[in-house]
Amino acid sequence: MLSYMESEQNMVGPHKILGISGSPRKGNTEILLDEALKSAETLGGIITEKIYLRKMNINYCSGCFKCSEENENDFGCQINRDSMDKICDQLKECKGLILATPVYFGQVTAQMKTFMDRTEPLLRYAKGPWRCTLRNKIGGAIAVGGNRNGGQETTNQGIHHFFFIHDMIVVGAGSDERPGCYLGVGATTHPRSGRFPDAVKEDELGLYAARILGKRVAEVVQWNERKENQRWQRAC
Repeated sequence: MLSYMESEQNMVGPHKILGISGSPRKGNTEILLDEALKSAETLGGIITEKIYLRKMNINYCSGCFKCSEENENDFGCQINRDSMDKICDQLKECKGLILATPVYFGQVTAQMKTFMDRTEPLLRYAKGPWRCTLRNKIGGAIAVGGNRNGGQETTNQGIHHFFFIHDMIVVGAGSDERPGCYLGVGATTHPRSGRFPDAVKEDELGLYAARILGKRVAEVVQWNERKENQRWQRAC
């Protein structure tokens, strides 16, 4: 068991916020994610890290349920040895998680959905060291579509469902009266299109919302860690 002093040092920071891009291409989604993470880093004690799912090798979840059985190894998934092994480590280390995706038919991309499905070993009914890995971590959502109202809210809701199922703490647009999207970031590549990898730079409201979201995730990470630190103090 960790001593109080060791636990306190772990809670002082730095606290990591992990950003994951689900776009199959480099461009608008990553621009928004970068804005959010740069904003998060303006708060002291926050560091960030990025994952680009387009560069990862992630197999589909086959629904075998072996991750919910007692196993003799420490792997989360029992049948696939791929990029999710390292990603699971990164998810365990982070205190906050921002998922960013283009809108595909009103929802996240196939890359993002495959990643989500493969986090099954991190849920409450899994066995071993990965159980409830994401519980009480802070989550924020970013979606970018080709139209101003092009499915961004339903996409963010899909990300929120993922957060809720993992028992995470979800943040939205903060206290700003005109954030553009109450559910996080709802950006657009209009009046150009997603064919242009920098089109979202013309969406000032979307970029502003990304900065709000990043800062909000960082604020709640710090608040959550202070509360955890106080809990340890009372316990000791």
